Amino acid sequence: MRKLLAAALLMTPLAAPLPVLAQDRILTIFGDDKCPENTICVRAKESERYRIPKDLRQDAIIAPKNQAWAAKAQSTLDAGAKTGTGSCTAVGPGGYTGCFAQQARQAKAERKQAAQQNATGLEDGN
Repeated sequence: MRKLLAAALLMTPLAAPLPVLAQDRILTIFGDDKCPENTICVRAKESERYRIPKDLRQDAIIAPKNQAWAAKAQSTLDAGAKTGTGSCTAVGPGGYTGCFAQQARQAKAERKQAAQQNATGLEDGN
């Protein structure tokens, strides 16, 4: 009986969980912060210090009843953006004005790119 009791007592510590001090702890530190002793540290950028951790971030879809008034107002302003004045379509009044604006922006971007290439000595023909 004593041998059985002694064997049971010897087996008990193996079945018990390890104490907290013996378990490895991983801590995220930011920037130039020092890692505490007896701790495994993972270093992150300083810009991430006050942000929600990436694994907890989510792109939430906000229900219309919970949207801010400014977001609702912006959506009404964008309602006719695909057709009508300022658009580049054959439908609606003044669609040609949007086409001209689109072509003007594209030409300006092309001139800017050409000027940058000429400034660096890169040309399309070479």
